[in-house]
This record gives sequence, structure tokens and C-alpha cells, in this order.
Amino acid sequence: MSDKVKPMSIEAPYGTIDLKMLEDFTSADGISGCEKEASRVMKSYLEGVADELRYDTLGSLIALKKGTGNGPKVMLSGHIDEIGFVVRSIDDKGFIRLAPVGGWWGHVLPAHPVTITTRSGKKYVGVIGSKPPHGMAPEVRSKVQEVKDLFVDLGVNSKDEVELLGIKPGDMVSPKSEFTVLANPNYLMAKAWDDRVGALIATDVLKNLKGVSHTADVYAVGSVQEEVGLRGAKTSTYAVKPDLGIALDVTIANDIPGAEPGSKMGVGITLAIQDGSHLGHRGLLAYLDDLAKELNLTVQYDTLLAGGTDSGEMHKAFDGVINCTVSIPSRYIHSHRALIHRKDYADTVTLLTAFVKRVDWALIETLRGSNR
Repeated sequence: MSDKVKPMSIEAPYGTIDLKMLEDFTSADGISGCEKEASRVMKSYLEGVADELRYDTLGSLIALKKGTGNGPKVMLSGHIDEIGFVVRSIDDKGFIRLAPVGGWWGHVLPAHPVTITTRSGKKYVGVIGSKPPHGMAPEVRSKVQEVKDLFVDLGVNSKDEVELLGIKPGDMVSPKSEFTVLANPNYLMAKAWDDRVGALIATDVLKNLKGVSHTADVYAVGSVQEEVGLRGAKTSTYAVKPDLGIALDVTIANDIPGAEPGSKMGVGITLAIQDGSHLGHRGLLAYLDDLAKELNLTVQYDTLLAGGTDSGEMHKAFDGVINCTVSIPSRYIHSHRALIHRKDYADTVTLLTAFVKRVDWALIETLRGSNR
């Protein structure tokens, strides 16, 4: 027998996942306040699955799969907006200044491409300008650039050329990147995992219920304007009036060099104890933990000390909604390219599909009683 160490093999892809659907969701351009393109993608995958499809006035998509009658309402919410920019101004040479929509760190932006979408729907690609390091003073090189100081180069000569393209202040500017299956095919890279992955999971759960009898009315919601203050979560919760709601969102994957200990990609189920906007309902978290173990799914718990999720508005509506967040750990969020792991996606769909099948009034009353 050889003394040489045999090389480890690359993992086979985990679970059966519709990669075309994932690509379609993440490739759509839809910053906060301009989510129509993304919501139409979600709607296209739910037609023929949902019994009802409607929008609230802010633009959140609400898809209902009806239960057997007079059952409780369960809301699964993933926000479909992504962070981006709008055109702030155009100078005489045709360079475009930006106003951020959502939280950006200036260092992740220079030399990256963006897509500008006009009011008529035309799209133009530009690049965020970057200065070469040659001769740059060390204190300048190490300084974090502010978004207000960055600009988009469209490859034009003047403001007149930009205006001929139909580009105006207020037009959407979104990150441009490609959906990519990485060397280990369980790792998927794309823009807008924050939080198209939540909307995707809600969509897949509803698809799994097609032709299945269940007591609860199950709502898959693609909420809008989360990145600027959880706004769509508030209006869609009031539209649905759920008895129980689960927000689906990314969390920070702490499995890279130099990171503090925390959630890891590829574990399976990630239950959020808290974030900056809510405290998870302990009874619901315990139930999901027990169900995951019954299904032989591995669970980790997450605490996000800053930032919020749709749960922040959902749990406060009316006289309170039974609520928690189920998270998907992701690397490099709030940039042009983030990563998720297939196992986290597939296991979360498995858990939530099993869960919504079990929800009835008896469970709702038990969960309500756990806080009293």
C-alpha cells in the first residue's frame, strides 16, 4: 500500500436545486424601491403553484397556497430588494455620481461594473472609476473611499451623450456580476443573495406544497425596501395578517480568515436567536430545533448584533405575531459577489416544507402559550 496521502475528493453537489431559478432571481436588477424586475421573476415561478398572487401598494409580492379551510396563516418572507445606488448627478464630461441605497463599504466598489436602468427599461453597463496606485501617498491609499466621492464611467464623452441614452437622476444603478458555480459545486456565487435567497426558499417551499393537503394558509412573500428600513415587511404583514411569520434572510458567515467565531456555511439550519431588530420567539425556535433533529438536519444558532431582518416589523404587528428568523450564512454580503452553500439552502427548504405542513390551530395556541 502506498505511503502517499490520497488527495481528498471535491464534494458532490448537495441536494436537488433548480440552478436556473437561482440564477434568474439573483440576476434580476432590483434595488430598494425598484424591485419590479425581481418581483416579476418570483411571480413567474409561482404561477400555477399559488392559488392567489397579489401585490401590496409598496410592491411586495404576496403568493398564497390555500389550506384545507379555516386554518391559521403562515407567512414566509424573504426580501427581494438588493443594495445599490441611484444616479445623483451627471457632470459635463458624462461621469455619473452616485447616491447609495443600502449600506456600502467604499473599498469594495472601485473598478467594479454596474448596470444603469433607465425609466424606459433600457440598460447600460458602466464601471466605477478607480485611481491607479502609482505614486499614491500611503495615507491616501489606505483611506476608505466614500460613495459620494466615487463615479461611474459609461465610456462617453459628455453629459449630452448620457442624456441621449435616456439616463436621468434617480435612475437605478445595480451591481453587475454573474451567477457562478464554484470549484466545489456546493458553493454558489452571485450578487443579491441578500436576500433573493430568502425569496427563493419561500418560493421553493410553496412549490413543494403543490398537490399537497395542509391545514394552514401558507404565504410566500417577496418583500420590498428591507435594506432601507424593513418597510415592505411592515406593509405586507398588515396585508397578510399572519398568525405566525418566519423571515428568511442571510446572516454573516464567520468562517473566513480573521473572523470572530460565529455561524458557518454548510451546516444546514441556522436559527436566529436575535438580531438588531427582533428577539426570536423562543417557543417557535425550540419547535424548529426539535423538528430539524427529527428530520436529521444539523442546527446552529446565530446572533447578529447589528442589522435587522423582516422579523423586526413582522413581530410587532397588531397584538404581536409569533415570529423568528431562519438564516442562510453568506460570505461577502453587501458587495458585488457573495457566496452561499447548497446544503444550507436545501436543508432550510426541507425544514420549512415539513413545518408548514404541520401548522394548525393547536400548534399556534401552544406557541402563544409559551410566552405567557
